[in-house]
Amino acid sequence: MSERAFNAVVQTPYVANPKSLSSQSFSNVFKKSKLSLAVGVCACLFGADTFAQSSQVNQKLDALEQEIAELKKQIQEKEEDQEKKGVIIKKGTRFQYGGFIKADFIANDYSDGDRATASVGDDLLVPSTIPVGNDNAPDDITFDSHVKHSRFWFKTTTDVGNGQTVSSYVETDFNSGVDERITNQASNGLRHAFLTYNYNKTDSIVVGQTWSTFFNVAALPEAIDFVGPSAGTLFTRQPQIRWTKGLGNGTSFMLALENPSSGLYDGGAGFDSNQFDSNTLPDIVARYNGKAGNLDYSLAVVGREIAYSQGSQEEDEYGAAINFTGVYKFDGGDNIHFSLSQGTLGRYIALAGFRDGAIEADGDIDLIDVTGGFISYQHFWDKKWRSTFTYAYSTADNPDSVGGNVNKTLSNANVSLMYSPVPKLTFGVAYEYAERELESGVDGDLNRLQFTSKWVF
Repeated sequence: MSERAFNAVVQTPYVANPKSLSSQSFSNVFKKSKLSLAVGVCACLFGADTFAQSSQVNQKLDALEQEIAELKKQIQEKEEDQEKKGVIIKKGTRFQYGGFIKADFIANDYSDGDRATASVGDDLLVPSTIPVGNDNAPDDITFDSHVKHSRFWFKTTTDVGNGQTVSSYVETDFNSGVDERITNQASNGLRHAFLTYNYNKTDSIVVGQTWSTFFNVAALPEAIDFVGPSAGTLFTRQPQIRWTKGLGNGTSFMLALENPSSGLYDGGAGFDSNQFDSNTLPDIVARYNGKAGNLDYSLAVVGREIAYSQGSQEEDEYGAAINFTGVYKFDGGDNIHFSLSQGTLGRYIALAGFRDGAIEADGDIDLIDVTGGFISYQHFWDKKWRSTFTYAYSTADNPDSVGGNVNKTLSNANVSLMYSPVPKLTFGVAYEYAERELESGVDGDLNRLQFTSKWVF
């Protein structure tokens, strides 16, 4: 039997586009290939030059097996890609869901022996809740465990024609209250709820509640604690209207109007703290996202009206703040995350660790400048093990009128070791040290050991 005749018998049926094969069609191709192989082998066995033909058959069998394996791999990759994109239940609309299950086990040692001044401080690091001023209290360790940071999200994407899409996104977690006596039930809370109108491939409008445009969430490092660099990072979600303009090469410009909220100390005016949030203007945010080699960065500014009303008196001042963040990725996978912020930050930084200003005795508002930031380095020991080293700090320039019982500086440092035996499953342990100092110089600190497990679905 000639080589040309052999090729005509054993050649795999031609497929114009392997990626278009379904699992069913792949099975049919494979069956036809096996039948062709059997015919070809029989023809070779009865040929004149059997030994030479057998060698050629073996070579073609090896080549065919490699081709079939590659076809199967391409089909599996296509099916997995379709799963990631969600499913189409309603014509023109794609549905997706996801989230994670996170269980935390936390041992706390406060320097003055008391628990955090707010229960949330036992679940995640909130620097402003660290007790201070009781150095003689018994030095006891407290232990807490919870799954309240687990979350679930749901997303839809609808093609509205002309290359435009409208997406919706809703996300909840269970980070609100817990009854530890019997059922350990926690209340679910709304994290995100917004729509995105992509009126072309690069530009969009977002309306709803999500991360503040002033906060670049991509700059947050991986952490076992819920936030990580709590004492120095911005961290705010709020209702807003945001416009994004793509500028090419991974860069973009954002402009947003966001929900305002003023927080003020009593600097001698004897005001009623319930008279906050009398703002007449939204917070205005502008942000540029840039890229330079291995560095992704953002530069954002926010303009804010800080206002209050008490009886017939109404006062307002206008403040501003700036934030610079970045992520530098090394070729081997290691990375550095950083952030630096300064200005009338108030509630935006350190989980509302500071206020925007103080109401003086004459009723005027004295704005407070806050400076803060963090730096974090992550090292990959191998494909499954990694560690993160983080330090965060913030400080306020408080007016003398507020006295000594307000936060002056907040800081925290942590080191973690994380292990992912399979993708999306992580077990980790972290040690954390945090400190809170008041304007009077009185301080307190926290030593924390935390274990976590997290499965992303």
